[in-house]
Amino acid sequence: MVSSSSAGKVILAAVILVLALSMVHPAGADRDVRVALVHIPPSIYTDDKGEPAGLFVELLRDIAKKEGWNLIFIRGTLSESWERLAAGEIDLMMGVSPTPEREKLYDFSHERAISVWSQVYAPPGSGINTILDLDGKCVAVLRGDINSQMFRDYADKFGITPTLVEYDTLDELFSKTASGGADAVVAFNIAGKDSANKYGLQETNILFNPTALGFAVPKGRNQDVLSAIDSYIAAGRSDESSFYTRTMQKWFGMKASWTVPFYLWWGLGGVIALVVLFVVMSLILKREVNRKTAEISRQNEELRSEIARREVVESELIRKNEEIQAAYEEMKAIEEELRANYVELGKTQQTLTQARKKLSLLNTITFQEIQNGIFSLNGLIGLAQEAISGTEGQKYLAKAQEIMRSLENTLRFSRNYQELGLNEPTWQDVNSVFLYAISHLDFSGISRNVQLDGLEIYADPLLEEVFYEMMKKVIQGGNNTDSVRLTYRKEKEGISILVDVNGPGIPEDEKERIFEEDYIRQVGAGLFLSREILSITGISIRETGEPGKGTRFEIFVPEGKYRFPGERRY
Repeated sequence: MVSSSSAGKVILAAVILVLALSMVHPAGADRDVRVALVHIPPSIYTDDKGEPAGLFVELLRDIAKKEGWNLIFIRGTLSESWERLAAGEIDLMMGVSPTPEREKLYDFSHERAISVWSQVYAPPGSGINTILDLDGKCVAVLRGDINSQMFRDYADKFGITPTLVEYDTLDELFSKTASGGADAVVAFNIAGKDSANKYGLQETNILFNPTALGFAVPKGRNQDVLSAIDSYIAAGRSDESSFYTRTMQKWFGMKASWTVPFYLWWGLGGVIALVVLFVVMSLILKREVNRKTAEISRQNEELRSEIARREVVESELIRKNEEIQAAYEEMKAIEEELRANYVELGKTQQTLTQARKKLSLLNTITFQEIQNGIFSLNGLIGLAQEAISGTEGQKYLAKAQEIMRSLENTLRFSRNYQELGLNEPTWQDVNSVFLYAISHLDFSGISRNVQLDGLEIYADPLLEEVFYEMMKKVIQGGNNTDSVRLTYRKEKEGISILVDVNGPGIPEDEKERIFEEDYIRQVGAGLFLSREILSITGISIRETGEPGKGTRFEIFVPEGKYRFPGERRY
């Protein structure tokens, strides 16, 4: 029989063994996550003690604490880290932005951690004030950074050819430029501000490419990591007491003591001038097209008259042999005239084609400049609201923001309407298109019930805009709307997609007006544009809900323009 003292020793030894095992294998750290550590302060960097630091490092450590991750930081340059991520040597990158090329190799978080824009920095007295001043200049960029490609695209739109020089670190970019190795630097504003002060460079008036920074993982891997990060950021953004919110306040919470720079008022004037120029050129081109069309119509009438006259002449030749020679010479003259007219018509068609190309280029440059101007002004107005006190000033700034939102909506409508019908229609899964559309909206408080059995329809690539505008109207309408249901119904000559939304519904006298062009001035152009997009492939839309009980949009798709998974042909 074992004594009580011996039993106590056995129990004590077992407890010590358990504690030792728990120290070797912590219960909370149930997975290793290898993270790229680059040096792009203040987002990510190594501090004076050799420890990882920065905004993204603090956020990731808080996420790891909640999820039970063991973070392993692997140092390297930005370009080296991208290569390691593609090869699966690391699991996660921080403070990065997606591009179409990158999305072929990596998966990105959906929730933005922070919004930034690209900024050009230059030495004092450089004379670099606009994008045109960089033509032929040497511009330093970070190797593997999205700013390199974005700056190339921005320069191409203005027809300039700067020379890009790549460096591996942020310090190299700014030190080389400060010592004359480059004329200017392109970097994100949050990374470039401190470095510019450190090396004596200044911000220029050139800012573009508003984007968001988040996280990336290898393609098709570590989806649970991205999901946890998205959930953390979404929850933190809506909670003013969260660690995410406090961290944002810590790094960017200081109120700016400066007001809107004077040069941006010149920038606004330039934007307005571009808009006026766009309108004037459009009117001139329209008048020229009308004139040329009238001229072509007149020439066609003359040709018809000449053809009729030739028939009369030919009948006269049968009857009057003595006039054959004269009639032949007359026909030769008419033939020459017809050839001259044909050549003139060809030149007219070529002129119209060139005019359309120039107008398309003008539209692209104008939309880009207006979008960048609106983005800059929105940010500066927000800063001015924090810096300016007094009810009267706040009221004017609020009105300014409302005007800017109106300009953004008008610009978005113009761009979409310009692109309407330019691309070939395609077969599209309705459920997927619906999900893509609501991903741009706050749908957190609205339940969804989709029963479409994999239905696909043949429609313009802008089909996503149709569902986006319908759902945006649902959210803007408010009135306790909390559910959306998508179903379909077989019809005699096609199929109807039914979009049911609970709520007050739409009054009878407005059911058709919401799709008309005149309604644009009251609630925006969304539903008018939706009907135009669907009509390209013969699809129609109407509102048939009962006022007081809810809203129902019926999208009728005719035979041959819809199919189910088992009916696909490749």
